[in-house]
Amino acid sequence: MVADNILGRDHCASYEGIPRVVFADPEIAAVGLTAAQAAARGITTAAAEISVADSAARSWTYERDPRGAVGVLADRDRGVLAGAWAVAPLASEWIHYAALAIRAQMPISVLLDQVAQFSTYTEAWLAALEQLGL
Repeated sequence: MVADNILGRDHCASYEGIPRVVFADPEIAAVGLTAAQAAARGITTAAAEISVADSAARSWTYERDPRGAVGVLADRDRGVLAGAWAVAPLASEWIHYAALAIRAQMPISVLLDQVAQFSTYTEAWLAALEQLGL
């Protein structure tokens, strides 16, 4: 970016969609805005939070004691993802779905139409998006 700007090509940094991860057990991952940050920006939101163990058909494939939760936050007016978080096994891997969606401002309808590899924790991500009701 610095080189582009020095050479006269306008290139601005965007920090939207950069994931944050704590490598704990289970992992903790987040991306985008929190509900409080969205409210401070005047964004009308829809939110959903689900249990990984209750939403993923075969979460036991990776864990003997499946656990965790996934949360998503959408900008209701624009129909795009505003934030997401997970406290679950492998959260650091599948938070990238949300990071890309936020960065590209993909419509929730496009995210819901995506086919994910079965059976993985990604099922929980899609189930949370379905709960938004958008």
